[in-house]
Amino acid sequence: MEIQKGAKIGFASRIDFGSKGFRQSVVNANFELFRKEGTHFNVLAGGLIAEKAVLRKMKAYVKDVLETERDKIRDRNERIKRLNKKRKKPLALAPLLTGEYLVVRKSVVEEDFLRTVAEQLAKVIPVLTEPDPENPTKERAVDLFITTSPAFDGEIGERIAQILSEIRKDIRVWNVGGDRFPVRYVNKLLWVLTPTKAVWMRGDYYSTSVERVIKDKIKQTSQDSPDIYVVGCFAVSILKPKGELKYQYCAVPASCRLEETRVNENQIGASVLEFPADGSQHLFRTYSLKDLVSKELSFIVPPKGASSVQKKIIEIMKAKGWATRGILVSELRVSSQEVDKAMESLMKKLTFRRNGENWPGVVYREKSKKYYFDLDYVQRSLKYATSSGPFNEDRIVSFACMHAGSKETDYAFFMNEVPKIILKQDSHILVDAGDTKEGLKHDLDKKGEILPGLANNTRQEKYAANMVGGVIFKVFKERFTALFRDCDKDKLNADKVYEMVNRSLLTFIYILGNHDLWESGDGHEPLVVFRGALVRFLTDHLHEHLTDQKLSYQPLTKLVESKVLCQETFDLPSGLKMSIQHPHMSRAKTTSIRPQEMMDYGKRQGCQVVIGANFHVGESVDEWDQDLGQCHSQEIGTMKHGSNFERHKMKMVDQGVGFLRILSRRDDYFKSSSRIFMTEKTFYGANQPIQPVDDLAIVNSYIKQWGIEPIK
Repeated sequence: MEIQKGAKIGFASRIDFGSKGFRQSVVNANFELFRKEGTHFNVLAGGLIAEKAVLRKMKAYVKDVLETERDKIRDRNERIKRLNKKRKKPLALAPLLTGEYLVVRKSVVEEDFLRTVAEQLAKVIPVLTEPDPENPTKERAVDLFITTSPAFDGEIGERIAQILSEIRKDIRVWNVGGDRFPVRYVNKLLWVLTPTKAVWMRGDYYSTSVERVIKDKIKQTSQDSPDIYVVGCFAVSILKPKGELKYQYCAVPASCRLEETRVNENQIGASVLEFPADGSQHLFRTYSLKDLVSKELSFIVPPKGASSVQKKIIEIMKAKGWATRGILVSELRVSSQEVDKAMESLMKKLTFRRNGENWPGVVYREKSKKYYFDLDYVQRSLKYATSSGPFNEDRIVSFACMHAGSKETDYAFFMNEVPKIILKQDSHILVDAGDTKEGLKHDLDKKGEILPGLANNTRQEKYAANMVGGVIFKVFKERFTALFRDCDKDKLNADKVYEMVNRSLLTFIYILGNHDLWESGDGHEPLVVFRGALVRFLTDHLHEHLTDQKLSYQPLTKLVESKVLCQETFDLPSGLKMSIQHPHMSRAKTTSIRPQEMMDYGKRQGCQVVIGANFHVGESVDEWDQDLGQCHSQEIGTMKHGSNFERHKMKMVDQGVGFLRILSRRDDYFKSSSRIFMTEKTFYGANQPIQPVDDLAIVNSYIKQWGIEPIK
């Protein structure tokens, strides 16, 4: 029997079957992503149906059935009455649909309707299979767990889910409102939650409703806390680490076209939560399908034999989503008779479907006097032309608020763990989002917040340069050693050495934080010493390392300088534009306010990726933009485990670094050069907080050498 290594869980939410927003192609695309990822089980976190839409259809169905039966009973009784006039022994009349009989019959008809919906869903939701670990020659179905939401599915959604589980053996229905999911082989516990309340306050910030659901569950439950909460139904994508909050969570996108905004829905797609086999930090991936949904009408092609006028009509309808006779006459500059003739013929064309080529047919709505593409076809049969690549990939490790010189900074984590994280994630970009040094404002030296000997801005910058240089050089040595070991030594020349050094050396991008800028008020340019010391540190160490290998390359200084950049915007290798920010603001109670504000500011500069800090907390937020497509904002915590300032304000921090991986590709349909398809993110921090450096202990270590009694 093969033992599972690590765990991958696929998450979808809000199929919204029965609503105008239901899209079979989105559901298919999500499960295809799960298949490619090789998820070990999948979860539908609420939104199996759209309760209001299905309830409305059920009432109409029940009404039609009961009215038809009433008519049949009435007609039958009329015939019986006529027959009874000629019979000595009268026939009994059929019972009328009233009273208890009506209640029972209505219940039966409702159950028939719900079973029909469940049978349709059994065909709508794809079946995934995987090799059976007990018998690799056979396949077994991948389990799909459904937790319905009282707010989105309602009672009838739960009833449909139960019937669905009877039809499909791979589908399991767990508790309404969410449930706890033990994850085997990695010893983790997930708590998937869906909203139970029907009324949610609309707002601009994605975390508000998500965290409200979690807080309500924490107050209600008597069970232990899970490793991570997963929240569905709100159509957002968030990853929040544990630190500032006493819990960590992620929120997953919707699997439908967003038609109605109940709260602050924005995301369409699916998510995968991965727990690596080595026990390291979990990874959260969000695949965005909103680009496909936004351009779904572009997959419509004219039917065979369409005239030039009909083709132009189709293009107008694709651009607007509909058309009127007047609009067509105006834009085509033809007579109304020609439009009528063309539309009459077009509405008779048979539908067809191929990959990315569809003809749904056209319908006319008398009340609005508009022509539309057949919505039922678009919902159930339209086939998207999904792409599997090739994708461009960016991998970024980010840190911020290192506060070099502070006695609270975890220098051991920075020097020992950050290089390992960079190498593990194969990142070639290291971002420093400000506050590289602690600075001296607010009498920090007098308050005992500064390490002995570093109550000086110049020394703090040199200290920071050595720290950052040490991380970069550790990564360089590992990568260069691997390249040098595998290269053809006989063909080594200056160009080859340059190529290996260039590939091994990180691109380091930093900006100035408010702590760094304090000294500018004294007429000093911040971090000039830091940059000069870092370039010299790397140049010297690279030269020494190359000399040890009996290699040489000149000029090293020029290469190093090209890799150490102080700039607030940066063009990533993929073509995406990145904004690095350090707002001079404090954090807020609503956790996603600052990441969203930074993202809004970055988007105004044409940036799809934002990395920012200053709030000593971490959070990753995805957002789809009409012009830029999928965008991402990653807020980075701090290298400190806290400070007296924060503790006195009862604030906790998120300590550590962030990792962001992005898949993107160019799409000629959109104006921007590249569109983000997937974002993978996580946060790494020290397992245990460290105790601040004790200045007095350092002083006493010297006193003891001189035979003087230690200070107490």
